Amino acid sequence: MWDNFGFLSSPYTTEPVPSTAEGDQLLVGREADIQKLRSRILACGNHPTLEGDNGVGKTSLISVACYRLRRDFEQGKLDKLFLPIENFFQLTGDCSVDDFIKNVYFAVASAIVKEYGTLKKSGVKLPNIADVKDWLNTPIFRSRSGSLSAGGIGVGIGSGKSPSGSVGFAEAGFKDKIDEWLRQIFPTSQAGGFVCVIDNMELLDTTQAARNLLEAIRDPLLGRRGLRWVLCGARGIVRTSAASPRLDGRLLDPMEIAPISDDYVVAAVEQRIAAYRMRIDAEAPVGPESFRFLYDVLNRNLRNAFKMAGSFSQWLVDEREASGNAAEYAKLFEAWLTDQADKYQNDTTLGKRAWEVFDRLAVRGGWCSPADYEEFTFNSKDSMRPHIRVLEQANLVFTSINDDSDKRRKTIFMTPRGWLVRYARAGYRVPTASNS
Repeated sequence: MWDNFGFLSSPYTTEPVPSTAEGDQLLVGREADIQKLRSRILACGNHPTLEGDNGVGKTSLISVACYRLRRDFEQGKLDKLFLPIENFFQLTGDCSVDDFIKNVYFAVASAIVKEYGTLKKSGVKLPNIADVKDWLNTPIFRSRSGSLSAGGIGVGIGSGKSPSGSVGFAEAGFKDKIDEWLRQIFPTSQAGGFVCVIDNMELLDTTQAARNLLEAIRDPLLGRRGLRWVLCGARGIVRTSAASPRLDGRLLDPMEIAPISDDYVVAAVEQRIAAYRMRIDAEAPVGPESFRFLYDVLNRNLRNAFKMAGSFSQWLVDEREASGNAAEYAKLFEAWLTDQADKYQNDTTLGKRAWEVFDRLAVRGGWCSPADYEEFTFNSKDSMRPHIRVLEQANLVFTSINDDSDKRRKTIFMTPRGWLVRYARAGYRVPTASNS
Protein backbone atom coordinates (compact mmCIF):
# COMPACT_ATOMS: atom_id res chain seq x y z
CA MET A 1 0.00 0.00 0.00
CA TRP A 2 2.98 2.32 0.44
CA ASP A 3 3.04 3.14 -3.26
CA ASN A 4 -0.07 5.21 -2.54
CA PHE A 5 2.03 7.48 -0.34
CA GLY A 6 5.16 7.49 -2.51
CA PHE A 7 7.23 5.23 -0.25
CA LEU A 8 9.23 2.09 -0.96
CA SER A 9 7.99 0.48 2.24
CA SER A 10 6.68 1.47 5.64
CA PRO A 11 8.73 4.12 7.48
CA TYR A 12 6.92 2.89 10.60
CA THR A 13 8.09 -0.73 10.56
CA THR A 14 8.44 -2.20 14.04
CA GLU A 15 11.24 -4.53 12.95
CA PRO A 16 14.63 -3.80 14.58
CA VAL A 17 17.04 -1.92 12.34
CA PRO A 18 19.58 -4.17 10.58
CA SER A 19 23.26 -4.43 11.49
CA THR A 20 24.21 -2.39 8.41
CA ALA A 21 25.10 1.15 7.37
CA GLU A 22 21.38 1.75 6.77
CA GLY A 23 20.55 0.59 10.29
CA ASP A 24 23.25 2.86 11.68
CA GLN A 25 21.68 5.80 9.87
CA LEU A 26 18.15 4.97 11.03
CA LEU A 27 18.98 4.60 14.73
CA VAL A 28 18.79 8.06 16.28
CA GLY A 29 19.25 9.21 19.86
CA ARG A 30 21.29 6.24 21.07
CA GLU A 31 24.87 7.46 20.75
CA ALA A 32 25.70 7.24 24.46
CA ASP A 33 24.13 3.77 24.78
CA ILE A 34 25.99 2.51 21.70
CA GLN A 35 29.30 3.68 23.13
CA LYS A 36 28.59 2.02 26.49
CA LEU A 37 27.67 -1.30 24.88
CA ARG A 38 30.63 -1.09 22.51
CA SER A 39 33.07 -0.61 25.39
CA ARG A 40 31.57 -3.55 27.28
CA ILE A 41 31.91 -5.86 24.28
CA LEU A 42 35.48 -4.70 23.64
CA ALA A 43 36.46 -5.31 27.27
CA CYS A 44 36.37 -9.08 26.61
CA GLY A 45 35.55 -9.78 30.26
CA ASN A 46 32.10 -10.53 31.63
CA HIS A 47 29.34 -10.48 29.06
CA PRO A 48 27.14 -7.35 28.68
CA THR A 49 23.45 -7.42 29.54
CA LEU A 50 20.65 -4.97 28.74
CA GLU A 51 17.27 -4.27 30.32
CA GLY A 52 14.45 -2.00 29.27
CA ASP A 53 10.74 -1.84 28.56
CA ASN A 54 9.42 -3.84 25.61
CA GLY A 55 9.60 -1.72 22.47
CA VAL A 56 12.24 0.68 23.76
CA GLY A 57 14.72 -0.29 21.02
CA LYS A 58 17.19 -2.65 22.73
CA THR A 59 17.53 -4.99 19.74
CA SER A 60 18.22 -2.14 17.32
CA LEU A 61 20.83 -0.77 19.71
CA ILE A 62 22.68 -4.09 19.77
CA SER A 63 22.54 -4.40 15.97
CA VAL A 64 24.09 -0.98 15.40
CA ALA A 65 26.76 -1.46 18.08
CA CYS A 66 27.80 -4.71 16.37
CA TYR A 67 27.82 -3.06 12.95
CA ARG A 68 30.13 -0.31 14.18
CA LEU A 69 32.56 -2.79 15.74
CA ARG A 70 32.82 -4.64 12.45
CA ARG A 71 33.11 -1.43 10.42
CA ASP A 72 35.84 -0.02 12.63
CA PHE A 73 37.89 -3.22 12.34
CA GLU A 74 37.57 -3.21 8.56
CA GLN A 75 38.65 0.44 8.48
CA GLY A 76 41.71 -0.29 10.61
CA LYS A 77 40.44 1.57 13.67
CA LEU A 78 40.29 -1.59 15.82
CA ASP A 79 42.62 -4.54 16.19
CA LYS A 80 39.91 -6.83 17.59
CA LEU A 81 37.55 -8.58 15.18
CA PHE A 82 33.95 -8.94 16.30
CA LEU A 83 31.45 -10.46 13.88
CA PRO A 84 27.75 -10.65 14.82
CA ILE A 85 25.82 -13.88 14.45
CA GLU A 86 23.05 -12.71 12.14
CA ASN A 87 20.07 -14.26 13.93
CA PHE A 88 19.47 -13.60 17.61
CA PHE A 89 18.78 -16.53 19.92
CA GLN A 90 15.69 -16.77 22.08
CA LEU A 91 14.96 -18.92 25.10
CA THR A 92 11.59 -20.61 25.34
CA GLY A 93 10.05 -23.01 27.80
CA ASP A 94 10.45 -26.06 25.55
CA CYS A 95 14.10 -25.35 24.74
CA SER A 96 16.48 -27.88 26.33
CA VAL A 97 20.06 -27.05 27.16
CA ASP A 98 21.34 -29.55 24.59
CA ASP A 99 19.12 -28.10 21.88
CA PHE A 100 20.29 -24.60 22.64
CA ILE A 101 23.97 -25.52 22.57
CA LYS A 102 23.62 -27.46 19.31
CA ASN A 103 21.86 -24.57 17.62
CA VAL A 104 24.51 -22.12 18.78
CA TYR A 105 27.27 -24.30 17.34
CA PHE A 106 25.39 -24.68 14.08
CA ALA A 107 25.00 -20.90 13.86
CA VAL A 108 28.71 -20.41 14.52
CA ALA A 109 29.65 -22.87 11.78
CA SER A 110 27.28 -21.13 9.36
CA ALA A 111 28.79 -17.78 10.31
CA ILE A 112 32.30 -19.05 9.59
CA VAL A 113 31.17 -19.95 6.06
CA LYS A 114 29.35 -16.66 5.56
CA GLU A 115 32.19 -14.52 6.93
CA TYR A 116 35.03 -16.54 5.42
CA GLY A 117 36.12 -13.67 3.16
CA THR A 118 36.23 -11.19 6.03
CA LEU A 119 38.08 -13.64 8.26
CA LYS A 120 40.60 -14.37 5.51
CA LYS A 121 41.29 -10.66 4.98
CA SER A 122 41.88 -10.23 8.70
CA GLY A 123 44.82 -12.60 8.56
CA VAL A 124 43.56 -15.07 11.17
CA LYS A 125 44.29 -18.78 10.89
CA LEU A 126 41.29 -20.41 9.23
CA PRO A 127 39.92 -23.93 8.97
CA ASN A 128 39.46 -25.48 5.55
CA ILE A 129 36.21 -24.06 4.21
CA ALA A 130 35.37 -27.40 2.61
CA ASP A 131 35.56 -29.05 6.04
CA VAL A 132 33.06 -26.54 7.48
CA LYS A 133 30.64 -27.02 4.58
CA ASP A 134 30.94 -30.80 4.84
CA TRP A 135 29.95 -30.64 8.50
CA LEU A 136 26.97 -28.38 7.75
CA ASN A 137 25.71 -30.78 5.11
CA THR A 138 25.83 -33.87 7.29
CA PRO A 139 22.54 -35.55 8.30
CA ILE A 140 22.91 -34.47 11.93
CA PHE A 141 21.82 -30.97 10.89
CA ARG A 142 18.63 -31.92 9.09
CA SER A 143 15.60 -30.74 11.00
CA ARG A 144 12.18 -32.23 10.57
CA SER A 145 10.64 -28.84 11.34
CA GLY A 146 12.66 -26.98 8.74
CA SER A 147 13.76 -24.40 11.32
CA LEU A 148 17.42 -25.11 10.55
CA SER A 149 19.21 -25.01 7.25
CA ALA A 150 22.79 -25.23 6.09
CA GLY A 151 22.32 -22.25 3.82
CA GLY A 152 21.47 -19.80 6.59
CA ILE A 153 21.29 -19.38 10.32
CA GLY A 154 17.61 -20.07 10.95
CA VAL A 155 17.92 -21.13 14.54
CA GLY A 156 14.32 -21.09 15.67
CA ILE A 157 14.92 -22.30 19.18
CA GLY A 158 11.88 -24.10 20.51
CA SER A 159 10.07 -23.94 17.17
CA GLY A 160 10.59 -27.60 16.27
CA LYS A 161 12.68 -30.70 16.75
CA SER A 162 16.41 -30.40 17.31
CA PRO A 163 18.69 -31.26 14.40
CA SER A 164 19.90 -34.44 16.05
CA GLY A 165 19.90 -36.38 19.27
CA SER A 166 22.41 -35.43 21.94
CA VAL A 167 24.30 -38.71 21.59
CA GLY A 168 24.59 -38.41 17.82
CA PHE A 169 25.71 -34.83 18.10
CA ALA A 170 28.44 -35.71 20.61
CA GLU A 171 29.56 -38.81 18.74
CA ALA A 172 29.89 -36.86 15.53
CA GLY A 173 32.46 -34.65 17.26
CA PHE A 174 31.03 -31.49 15.74
CA LYS A 175 31.16 -29.50 18.97
CA ASP A 176 34.83 -30.36 19.51
CA LYS A 177 35.59 -29.41 15.92
CA ILE A 178 33.92 -25.99 16.26
CA ASP A 179 35.79 -25.40 19.54
CA GLU A 180 39.02 -26.15 17.70
CA TRP A 181 38.10 -23.72 14.92
CA LEU A 182 37.21 -20.99 17.42
CA ARG A 183 40.58 -21.37 19.14
CA GLN A 184 42.23 -21.26 15.74
CA ILE A 185 40.43 -18.09 14.59
CA PHE A 186 40.54 -16.32 17.97
CA PRO A 187 43.74 -17.57 19.66
CA THR A 188 43.36 -15.37 22.75
CA SER A 189 40.43 -13.94 24.70
CA GLN A 190 41.52 -10.48 23.51
CA ALA A 191 41.40 -11.37 19.80
CA GLY A 192 37.65 -10.82 19.44
CA GLY A 193 34.91 -13.29 18.61
CA PHE A 194 31.47 -13.91 17.22
CA VAL A 195 28.86 -11.76 18.98
CA CYS A 196 25.88 -13.89 20.02
CA VAL A 197 22.71 -12.28 21.38
CA ILE A 198 20.07 -13.85 23.59
CA ASP A 199 17.04 -11.62 23.06
CA ASN A 200 13.59 -11.39 24.68
CA MET A 201 14.56 -13.32 27.80
CA GLU A 202 11.11 -12.62 29.18
CA LEU A 203 9.77 -15.31 26.82
CA LEU A 204 10.82 -17.90 29.40
CA ASP A 205 7.99 -16.63 31.59
CA THR A 206 9.72 -17.39 34.88
CA THR A 207 12.98 -16.26 36.40
CA GLN A 208 13.88 -19.71 37.69
CA ALA A 209 13.61 -21.26 34.24
CA ALA A 210 15.85 -18.55 32.77
CA ARG A 211 18.35 -18.89 35.60
CA ASN A 212 18.51 -22.67 35.24
CA LEU A 213 19.27 -22.46 31.54
CA LEU A 214 21.81 -19.66 31.94
CA GLU A 215 23.62 -21.58 34.66
CA ALA A 216 23.64 -24.67 32.43
CA ILE A 217 25.30 -22.80 29.55
CA ARG A 218 27.72 -20.93 31.82
CA ASP A 219 30.73 -23.10 30.99
CA PRO A 220 29.92 -24.58 27.55
CA LEU A 221 28.88 -21.23 26.01
CA LEU A 222 29.38 -18.22 28.30
CA GLY A 223 32.93 -19.39 29.00
CA ARG A 224 33.79 -20.31 25.41
CA ARG A 225 36.66 -18.43 23.78
CA GLY A 226 35.61 -16.79 20.53
CA LEU A 227 32.00 -16.22 21.62
CA ARG A 228 30.98 -12.82 23.01
CA TRP A 229 27.47 -12.79 24.43
CA VAL A 230 24.93 -10.01 24.93
CA LEU A 231 21.83 -10.82 26.98
CA CYS A 232 18.74 -8.70 26.56
CA GLY A 233 15.34 -8.60 28.25
CA ALA A 234 12.47 -6.57 29.59
CA ARG A 235 12.63 -4.49 32.76
CA GLY A 236 13.91 -6.58 35.68
CA ILE A 237 14.23 -9.94 33.91
CA VAL A 238 18.02 -9.96 33.39
CA ARG A 239 18.76 -8.65 36.87
CA THR A 240 16.63 -11.35 38.51
CA SER A 241 17.52 -14.18 36.09
CA ALA A 242 21.25 -13.60 36.42
CA ALA A 243 21.16 -13.19 40.20
CA SER A 244 23.04 -16.33 41.18
CA PRO A 245 26.60 -16.96 42.42
CA ARG A 246 27.37 -19.15 39.39
CA LEU A 247 26.59 -16.32 36.98
CA ASP A 248 28.33 -13.52 38.91
CA GLY A 249 31.62 -14.27 37.19
CA ARG A 250 30.16 -14.32 33.69
CA LEU A 251 27.64 -11.45 33.36
CA LEU A 252 27.88 -7.71 33.90
CA ASP A 253 25.15 -5.76 35.67
CA PRO A 254 22.48 -4.72 33.16
CA MET A 255 22.62 -1.49 31.19
CA GLU A 256 19.28 0.23 31.76
CA ILE A 257 17.92 1.31 28.36
CA ALA A 258 15.48 4.21 28.66
CA PRO A 259 13.19 5.56 25.92
CA ILE A 260 14.83 8.01 23.53
CA SER A 261 14.19 11.58 24.60
CA ASP A 262 11.62 13.81 22.94
CA ASP A 263 14.55 15.79 21.51
CA TYR A 264 15.35 12.88 19.17
CA VAL A 265 11.88 11.60 18.25
CA VAL A 266 11.38 13.99 15.34
CA ALA A 267 14.84 13.18 13.95
CA ALA A 268 14.16 9.43 14.32
CA VAL A 269 11.03 9.51 12.17
CA GLU A 270 12.53 12.04 9.74
CA GLN A 271 15.41 9.65 9.07
CA ARG A 272 12.98 6.85 8.26
CA ILE A 273 10.85 9.04 6.02
CA ALA A 274 13.92 10.17 4.07
CA ALA A 275 15.23 6.60 3.74
CA TYR A 276 12.00 5.11 2.34
CA ARG A 277 10.64 8.02 0.32
CA MET A 278 10.48 7.36 -3.47
CA ARG A 279 9.62 10.93 -4.41
CA ILE A 280 10.91 14.17 -2.96
CA ASP A 281 7.35 15.46 -2.60
CA ALA A 282 5.98 12.32 -0.90
CA GLU A 283 4.35 13.11 2.44
CA ALA A 284 4.31 10.58 5.28
CA PRO A 285 0.84 9.82 6.71
CA VAL A 286 2.10 10.59 10.23
CA GLY A 287 4.54 13.48 9.98
CA PRO A 288 7.32 14.17 12.50
CA GLU A 289 5.29 16.49 14.76
CA SER A 290 2.26 14.19 14.79
CA PHE A 291 4.54 11.28 15.55
CA ARG A 292 6.14 13.08 18.47
CA PHE A 293 2.70 13.70 19.96
CA LEU A 294 1.75 10.04 19.45
CA TYR A 295 5.02 8.98 21.10
CA ASP A 296 4.12 10.99 24.19
CA VAL A 297 0.54 9.70 24.27
CA LEU A 298 1.86 6.12 24.30
CA ASN A 299 4.26 6.86 27.15
CA ARG A 300 7.34 7.20 24.94
CA ASN A 301 7.26 3.67 23.55
CA LEU A 302 8.79 3.76 20.08
CA ARG A 303 7.54 0.36 18.91
CA ASN A 304 3.95 1.07 19.94
CA ALA A 305 4.09 4.50 18.29
CA PHE A 306 5.36 3.02 15.01
CA LYS A 307 2.69 0.34 15.13
CA MET A 308 -0.11 2.85 15.62
CA ALA A 309 1.29 5.14 12.89
CA GLY A 310 1.13 2.14 10.57
CA SER A 311 -2.47 1.47 11.60
CA PHE A 312 -3.45 5.05 10.77
CA SER A 313 -1.74 4.74 7.39
CA GLN A 314 -3.79 1.62 6.65
CA TRP A 315 -6.94 3.49 7.67
CA LEU A 316 -6.13 6.25 5.18
CA VAL A 317 -5.84 3.70 2.38
CA ASP A 318 -9.02 1.92 3.42
CA GLU A 319 -10.95 5.20 3.53
CA ARG A 320 -9.37 6.44 0.27
CA GLU A 321 -7.88 9.42 2.08
CA ALA A 322 -4.28 9.10 0.79
CA SER A 323 -4.33 12.63 -0.62
CA GLY A 324 -0.65 13.46 -0.17
CA ASN A 325 -1.44 16.68 1.70
CA ALA A 326 0.56 16.97 4.92
CA ALA A 327 -1.79 19.44 6.63
CA GLU A 328 -4.79 17.26 5.82
CA TYR A 329 -3.00 14.16 7.15
CA ALA A 330 -2.26 15.96 10.43
CA LYS A 331 -5.93 16.90 10.93
CA LEU A 332 -7.14 13.43 10.03
CA PHE A 333 -4.63 11.86 12.37
CA GLU A 334 -5.74 14.00 15.29
CA ALA A 335 -9.37 13.05 14.65
CA TRP A 336 -8.52 9.38 14.17
CA LEU A 337 -6.47 9.21 17.38
CA THR A 338 -9.27 10.86 19.33
CA ASP A 339 -11.76 8.40 17.84
CA GLN A 340 -9.58 5.43 18.79
CA ALA A 341 -9.22 6.70 22.35
CA ASP A 342 -12.98 7.28 22.59
CA LYS A 343 -13.75 3.76 21.40
CA TYR A 344 -11.46 2.19 23.96
CA GLN A 345 -12.79 4.34 26.78
CA ASN A 346 -16.43 3.72 25.86
CA ASP A 347 -15.75 -0.02 25.74
CA THR A 348 -14.31 0.06 29.27
CA THR A 349 -16.59 -0.20 32.29
CA LEU A 350 -14.86 0.06 35.65
CA GLY A 351 -15.83 0.91 39.18
CA LYS A 352 -14.68 4.14 40.81
CA ARG A 353 -11.92 2.44 42.80
CA ALA A 354 -10.49 0.65 39.75
CA TRP A 355 -10.40 3.95 37.86
CA GLU A 356 -8.52 5.51 40.76
CA VAL A 357 -5.92 2.72 40.61
CA PHE A 358 -5.67 3.15 36.84
CA ASP A 359 -5.14 6.92 37.05
CA ARG A 360 -2.60 6.58 39.83
CA LEU A 361 -0.71 3.96 37.84
CA ALA A 362 -0.53 6.36 34.88
CA VAL A 363 0.85 9.13 37.12
CA ARG A 364 3.54 6.70 38.30
CA GLY A 365 4.68 6.18 34.71
CA GLY A 366 2.61 3.10 33.92
CA TRP A 367 4.14 0.45 36.14
CA CYS A 368 4.23 -0.71 39.75
CA SER A 369 4.51 -3.84 41.87
CA PRO A 370 2.00 -5.21 44.39
CA ALA A 371 4.40 -4.06 47.12
CA ASP A 372 3.46 -0.46 46.21
CA TYR A 373 -0.09 -0.95 47.54
CA GLU A 374 0.23 1.86 50.09
CA GLU A 375 0.84 4.39 47.31
CA PHE A 376 -2.57 3.39 45.96
CA THR A 377 -4.08 3.88 49.47
CA PHE A 378 -4.69 0.19 50.12
CA ASN A 379 -4.03 -1.53 53.42
CA SER A 380 -2.54 -4.67 51.86
CA LYS A 381 -1.58 -6.35 48.60
CA ASP A 382 -4.65 -8.53 48.87
CA SER A 383 -6.99 -5.54 48.97
CA MET A 384 -5.34 -4.11 45.83
CA ARG A 385 -5.34 -7.37 43.85
CA PRO A 386 -9.04 -7.46 42.77
CA HIS A 387 -8.77 -4.01 41.18
CA ILE A 388 -5.63 -4.99 39.27
CA ARG A 389 -7.47 -8.07 38.04
CA VAL A 390 -10.32 -5.87 36.76
CA LEU A 391 -7.83 -3.69 34.88
CA GLU A 392 -6.24 -6.81 33.38
CA GLN A 393 -9.60 -8.07 32.19
CA ALA A 394 -10.18 -4.72 30.48
CA ASN A 395 -6.76 -5.03 28.78
CA LEU A 396 -5.58 -1.80 30.40
CA VAL A 397 -2.69 -3.45 32.27
CA PHE A 398 -0.79 -6.73 32.20
CA THR A 399 1.15 -8.45 34.96
CA SER A 400 4.53 -10.11 34.62
CA ILE A 401 5.63 -12.68 37.20
CA ASN A 402 9.27 -12.06 38.10
CA ASP A 403 9.97 -15.27 39.96
CA ASP A 404 7.99 -18.51 39.86
CA SER A 405 9.36 -19.48 43.27
CA ASP A 406 7.54 -16.46 44.69
CA LYS A 407 4.38 -15.62 42.73
CA ARG A 408 4.09 -12.38 44.70
CA ARG A 409 7.06 -10.91 42.86
CA LYS A 410 5.24 -9.25 40.01
CA THR A 411 5.42 -6.12 37.91
CA ILE A 412 2.25 -4.46 36.60
CA PHE A 413 2.46 -2.51 33.33
CA MET A 414 0.06 -0.24 31.44
CA THR A 415 -0.82 -1.52 27.96
CA PRO A 416 -0.95 0.65 24.77
CA ARG A 417 -4.75 0.46 25.02
CA GLY A 418 -4.44 1.73 28.59
CA TRP A 419 -2.44 4.76 27.47
CA LEU A 420 -5.05 5.62 24.86
CA VAL A 421 -7.78 5.43 27.49
CA ARG A 422 -5.63 7.66 29.69
CA TYR A 423 -5.37 10.11 26.79
CA ALA A 424 -9.18 10.28 26.54
CA ARG A 425 -9.62 10.65 30.30
CA ALA A 426 -7.11 13.53 30.29
CA GLY A 427 -9.17 15.54 27.81
CA TYR A 428 -7.18 14.44 24.73
CA ARG A 429 -3.89 15.83 25.90
CA VAL A 430 -0.75 14.33 27.39
CA PRO A 431 -0.88 14.90 31.16
CA THR A 432 2.16 16.39 32.86
CA ALA A 433 3.26 15.89 36.43
CA SER A 434 1.56 19.14 37.42
CA ASN A 435 -1.84 18.50 35.83
CA SER A 436 -2.22 14.70 36.12
